[in-house]
Amino acid sequence: MASNNSLTVVFFYYFLPQDMKMTKPEFDDFKLHIYRGYVQNNYILEYDNGLLLIDGASRPDVKGIEDFVVKKLNRKIEDIKLIAVTHCHPDHAGAVNILRSRHGIPVAAPHDIDSWYSGFGGAIQHVADTLQSRFMAVKLKAKHRFLYYSRKVKPDFKLFNGSELPVFSDWRSLHAPGHTLHNMLLYNGKNRIIYVADTVIEHRGKYLPPVPVLFPCCMKKTLLMVKELQPEYILLAHGHEGLMKYNDAMIDEVIRVIEKGVPRYARFFYLISKFSGEYRRNRHELCEDIPVESSYNNS
Repeated sequence: MASNNSLTVVFFYYFLPQDMKMTKPEFDDFKLHIYRGYVQNNYILEYDNGLLLIDGASRPDVKGIEDFVVKKLNRKIEDIKLIAVTHCHPDHAGAVNILRSRHGIPVAAPHDIDSWYSGFGGAIQHVADTLQSRFMAVKLKAKHRFLYYSRKVKPDFKLFNGSELPVFSDWRSLHAPGHTLHNMLLYNGKNRIIYVADTVIEHRGKYLPPVPVLFPCCMKKTLLMVKELQPEYILLAHGHEGLMKYNDAMIDEVIRVIEKGVPRYARFFYLISKFSGEYRRNRHELCEDIPVESSYNNS
C-alpha cells in the first residue's frame, strides 16, 4: 500500500506546473513534519519547546499520531503542547478528545466551534457529516474504521480572529467562514506559511472548493483574504503534496468553481449538510459582516 501511495504522489508531482514543484523548505523556528492521516493531511511542527499538532485528525489516526511522534520523531507524546483545531468536522476534530483525555494535551479551537453541532439539528448534522467522511474514505480506498466522535470539542483555548496560538505565538488564527461559519485558517507571518484546512482542495492537479460550501459569498471573501496575504507556502488538508508553493492561480481556480454553482455530483451532500441550526439561522449571511485580515502584518 505504501509503495502505491508513493507512486501516486510521484505521478501527480510530475504533472504539477513547474512553479508549484518544490523541495521541502527549512524554517527558522521549527521543523515541519507531514502526517498522512486516514483521509487528510496533518502537520506536526517540531519546536525546541515542544510540538504543535495542526488540526485534530480523524478518530482512526489516534494510534498513528502516537506512533509517529514516538517512533519517527523520537519524542514523547506529551511533547505535543497544543492541538490547533480549525473546525468541527470528523477529519479535523475526530481524534481531539481521545488525545486530550489520554495525554492531557490542551486544545485550541474557534470560540464558537461547538455551536455548529448544538441542538437537535446539530446532532443530526454530526451524524450526516460522519457518514460523509466515511464516503470519502471509501473513495480513497481506505480501510473501514470506526469514525464516530464526540460532537463537542470544548476547547481549552478559544480562538478569535487574529488570536495568537498559546505556546506557539508565531501562529495566528484567521476567521475563514464558507465551509462552516466558524472555520479558521492558521497563518505564520514570519515564515509566510498558511494552513488553509478545507478552504482549498487539491485533486489530481486541480484546485477545488470543499463539499459543501454552505456560504459561498463568505468563502470567496476568505479566498481573497488568502490571496491578499500572499503567503509563500500553503499547507493543504486534502492534497497529494500537502505542502506547496503558493500561487494565485490556486485561489482563482477555486473561485471559478464556486461561481459555477453546485456540481451535480455534490448536490446530495449539500442536501444533507443543512441540518445545523447555525446554518439555518445564518443561511442569508451578509458578506460585509465577515472580517478580512487585509491589514495583517507579515513581519
